[in-house]
Amino acid sequence: MVSSTTTAFPAITPLDLRELTILFAEDDEQVRKHVARILAPTCGELHLAENGRVALELFRRHMPDLVLTDLTMPTMSGLELTYHIKQERPAVPVVVISACNDTDHLLQAINLKIDGYLLKPLNVEQLFFVLQKEAAALRSRRLAAQQSRLLSGVNMAIQYLLSADANQDAVDFALQEMAKAAQADKVCLFSYHEVAFSQREVRLVSGFASGDMVLRVLDGIDPDAPELPYIERWYRMLRHGKLVSGPRTSFPPEERSILDGLRIRSLLMTPIFEEGHLWGFACLYDMHRERAWTDAETSMVMTATRGLGSFMGRLKLEEERVRARSALELANVQWRETFDTIPDLVTVIDTAHQIVHVNKAARERLGLGDGGGLEGRAPCYLQFHGASHPPDSCPHVALLRDRQPHETEVYIPHMDCYYHITVNPTFDMEGNLVGAVHVARDVTKRREMEDRLRYLSTHDELTQLFNRAFFEAELENLRQGRTSPISVVIADLDGLKLVNDHYGHDHGDALIRTAAELLREVFRGGDTIVRLGGDEFAVLLKGVGEELMETIMERARDTLSDGRRTSEHGVPVRFSLGYATTHLPARIHEAIRDADLAMYEDKRGRKGC
Repeated sequence: MVSSTTTAFPAITPLDLRELTILFAEDDEQVRKHVARILAPTCGELHLAENGRVALELFRRHMPDLVLTDLTMPTMSGLELTYHIKQERPAVPVVVISACNDTDHLLQAINLKIDGYLLKPLNVEQLFFVLQKEAAALRSRRLAAQQSRLLSGVNMAIQYLLSADANQDAVDFALQEMAKAAQADKVCLFSYHEVAFSQREVRLVSGFASGDMVLRVLDGIDPDAPELPYIERWYRMLRHGKLVSGPRTSFPPEERSILDGLRIRSLLMTPIFEEGHLWGFACLYDMHRERAWTDAETSMVMTATRGLGSFMGRLKLEEERVRARSALELANVQWRETFDTIPDLVTVIDTAHQIVHVNKAARERLGLGDGGGLEGRAPCYLQFHGASHPPDSCPHVALLRDRQPHETEVYIPHMDCYYHITVNPTFDMEGNLVGAVHVARDVTKRREMEDRLRYLSTHDELTQLFNRAFFEAELENLRQGRTSPISVVIADLDGLKLVNDHYGHDHGDALIRTAAELLREVFRGGDTIVRLGGDEFAVLLKGVGEELMETIMERARDTLSDGRRTSEHGVPVRFSLGYATTHLPARIHEAIRDADLAMYEDKRGRKGC
């Protein structure tokens, strides 16, 4: 069932869910169809499954951004589905749907690192709150990955131009890094000259498609090179240092027809200036998709093109090369300024685990002041972890081994924080691995929420005692174990209904809290005290036999039955008590039944109280 009851949830900034692909697994056809009618108009793609096995097939086929699954389903349960998803793609958020009597299943789901949960009957408002929260987290992870990729690209482009001689190879490698970082289908570098009689000459210098150099025009125009016609508006914007960018649909009709003729779906043109004059421009193309270029992408391209402009037209002159290096140093400073605006901890680390660069957030978190680089100070594992060697499951060690991106989540004790860490490799112009860009995001609050959720799944929120779900799980452990003897006490709080009826539930809650405190005082610290619900409590005493129980119960009755202790409103606390002992763990439930009967016998005998 799906509930439409109005409930107040924390405010969250509305996000467009149309960028999400959602997989919904639910065996109840009525619920499945109802949720589909709600989600289909709001999300990008919605895939429905009637059980876990079908859901797993759809997950592998469509690679959704988020999975919403019921826990109890035929063929394959939601728990099994969650286990497979977290094994194959741990970063995909999974939100489980649980009935009230599914608490033990929910505890297992939490151990599989679920990202959220909803109770049945489903509340539409809560459903959208959870989806928006996960959409925000997904967008945050995508932005972090994009920032890491763009930082790595612009860093490599600038380093090529800083470290190499001023020659065409350095320019080509820098251009290639720009295309890879922006994930563009094609990138081209054009020079631009205004000649006599208002004539203009545009010449292709080099270009790349799908990351490989396919154009290198030094002695003539490649027949496959795009011939950009003269469009006054474009060149007027470029001469004034402005970008020309956007999907084809954002251009005027006459310009759109030109882009269609060149099979360009999205275009980004950035000017390149030399000594204050327009030298040329870099063009990034998407040939298969229309997209608006993000601020981070345009900033990366603009920073790299400033360095490119310093090299053009003066490749072998020593004096000109010095001037070019100064301009590149300025571009490097601008890159550093961009680098420092990122709130996550970003570090550039070499293959010897030495930190080459850190951003402002990392310097402040590590207490390094404003010194900039950390060359020669200490390896990253000493700076971050205070350890003499890399920790287990270090993503940088894994990256050095397979040269692939990695991510992990780690607790850093001396910072008392959990961090989600992504690492992306960086290579030199010969393709050799030279290090990685690390982005560390503080996820301590999310982990605290998970710990709180785990605690609430095993504890009663009013009394902070263990709850019925924990009690049932503990009984099953004892039944299958070898602990003997085992005694159980059933305690029923007298008069709770009368207090609720006559004075209200705030008085009743105060009475329950006082009763829980009194039980903690009477029984031992190692005893398991449980609120089963309402006015009913239970205590499990492991290794306690009949003789010791007589002594314990004599003290318990003296304290718990006479009503000398009162709540904050002056209501006396009285319990009806019953207990039983078993020497056979497999018969623990019989002992609970006997203790319950003894409690009711005690209540009848104390009816006058």
